Amino acid sequence: MELKYDIHLPPGDREENLPPVILLHGMLDSRKTWKYIAPQIAKCTGRKVYTVDARNHGESPWSDEFTFDILADDLDNFLNYHNIPRAALVGHSMGGRTSLTLALKKPEKVEKLVVEDMHLRDFRPTQRGPIMNLIKLLQESVEHIPPDVDELTAKRFLVDFMEPMLSSNNRANVAAKNFDASMIPLKKENGRYSWQANLNALEQFLTTDRIRQDIRGVYLGDSLFIYGTKSFFKIDKDPRILECFPRATKLGFEGASHLVHFEHPKRFVKDVSDFINGYHNIKSKY
Repeated sequence: MELKYDIHLPPGDREENLPPVILLHGMLDSRKTWKYIAPQIAKCTGRKVYTVDARNHGESPWSDEFTFDILADDLDNFLNYHNIPRAALVGHSMGGRTSLTLALKKPEKVEKLVVEDMHLRDFRPTQRGPIMNLIKLLQESVEHIPPDVDELTAKRFLVDFMEPMLSSNNRANVAAKNFDASMIPLKKENGRYSWQANLNALEQFLTTDRIRQDIRGVYLGDSLFIYGTKSFFKIDKDPRILECFPRATKLGFEGASHLVHFEHPKRFVKDVSDFINGYHNIKSKY
């Protein structure tokens, strides 16, 4: 499967002869989520940065075949296709699970690993939970978009429609108010707007055994697990992280929710860039 991507280069002729950085988005998102983050990481690291749409997301092809292992295989194929022997991987949520899966399967291809707000625990099929609620909300919200408005107005409509969902988290609420609506993966076809993701395939994934994953192996490279202290994933409570990633550092962003890079973009760029550059001095928080 040929995944869609963008490339961000350091300013001027500053690109170093170093492995590139691959940024991987979360479920229901797209490579647009890294619109501001990617150029800054390229600038701070001197590395080429790729932002990639996962299958069933953004502009990449859709498929009924969808598991965490398949996503890791897609990433492996992407590296092979672009002649990238090793890369520094940065993944949010689903993208983090994709990245850590590849690191455990093929550690020789991962120079360094950054996982944003994702654990190693096994998921169970569910009809409920935050992500299922979000899918239902997205399905409902796009149905309410007036068909005769332009794309930016439609995206702003979605932000206003979904804002009440964030009312329980002040930091997330502030992030939503300052959110650049152009990053929303929305498209218009046949006169109607739709979310730029295969919601049916994602719902099947979440509600069947496809979501289960047998995580095995050990990655001996440097890894950084970033999490929000207010996130529902509770990364700091996961004992398997150090079992599979013995050189891991856990870094909590106080007061942040699941969307750490939205809520603390400047600090996120600095901590991730420092980690990739190898001169970070980050204390683990357990």
